[in-house]
Amino acid sequence: MKRRLLSILILFAVAFGFAAEKDKLSIKIDQVVSKDYPNMTAFVSVKNEKGETVNGLAPGLFKTRIDSEDLRGRQSVYQFSMKTEPVDYTILISNNGIMEGEPLDFQKNALIQFIDYMQKDETLSLYTIGDDAVPIFENQKKETIDTSLINDIQLSEVQPRIYDSLMNVIRKSEQKSTRRKVIIILSDGRDQNSRFIKEQLDSTLTEKSIPVYSVGFRVLSSAGLSALNQVSEVSSGTYVYSDISKIPDSLKSVKDIITKCYVIDYKIKNVKPDNSFHLMEVSVSERDSEGRGQKTFFALKLPVPKWLKILIIICAVVLIAVLVVLFIISKIQIRKAMGITKRRCPVCGNRMKDSWDYCPFCKYLPDIKKKKKKNK
Repeated sequence: MKRRLLSILILFAVAFGFAAEKDKLSIKIDQVVSKDYPNMTAFVSVKNEKGETVNGLAPGLFKTRIDSEDLRGRQSVYQFSMKTEPVDYTILISNNGIMEGEPLDFQKNALIQFIDYMQKDETLSLYTIGDDAVPIFENQKKETIDTSLINDIQLSEVQPRIYDSLMNVIRKSEQKSTRRKVIIILSDGRDQNSRFIKEQLDSTLTEKSIPVYSVGFRVLSSAGLSALNQVSEVSSGTYVYSDISKIPDSLKSVKDIITKCYVIDYKIKNVKPDNSFHLMEVSVSERDSEGRGQKTFFALKLPVPKWLKILIIICAVVLIAVLVVLFIISKIQIRKAMGITKRRCPVCGNRMKDSWDYCPFCKYLPDIKKKKKKNK
């Protein structure tokens, strides 16, 4: 009886084990680079239920679907930290009047610590949020950054226009050749009288595929923080709320998210370049956890380069010339086969075979002979 009861308990335990739900993974496709489509790259971050970055996942655990169809083509997965690839950072900080004291000081400290964490070939552009993005320095590598420029940042009486400032740095970032480009905002989220509305910013963020990571902190109120969260969500970045004193740690956690992601290189075969948006879905499924994330990408149809157009024209001209020469040679060969050489009738001037004793043109077509005489 005891053995039978034990067997039943074991069966229940096994059944319960199979029925137990897997832990949920948070999969976010931070950025998709498709400028060389059908060659494409996706930067994917993976977190567990505690919000911790998950490292060491095997490449075979990643599955990709495009427009609800399984990927056809090549897929290569590796962790960003495994290969040397520079990141182009653009950081916006708040220095309007209410940031006096600790809010501005902790932002400065966070920036100086952030520079220490940068890799050798990475670049940083720093702006303050005003009527527009006001540059402190641009496109500087770690070893060339003058930290005194950060310490010298003063309070500004200009109204903070986050949307306008973001639109400005997005345009600058998209012109850069670096593959991995990110924008980071340190702010309380207040936007005052931007010329661009949020819908315009959302449209630009979706189109340009540059993730915006934001560190939001409360100064007077938390009313603007939801706007930062929404901006990060639309751009597939990450929003982090921070106490003022913990801004340096929060900025460090954002950098960890950026540099501890997974990189997936693709060679897409089942979606043709059509200058349209398509939906990508990346899923991870292992023994104890699973999750999936989605993002749209633009299947860019590359225009024919000018040099290639010139090459095509040259090849066409050469081909036509070769065909003409071959046609002339073939006609000569045909004439030779018929016994026709360069011999001509001295009266009418028409070609004659070497075997002819008289000119048939002069004999049977006397009009030709008369015309020749008239011409003479």
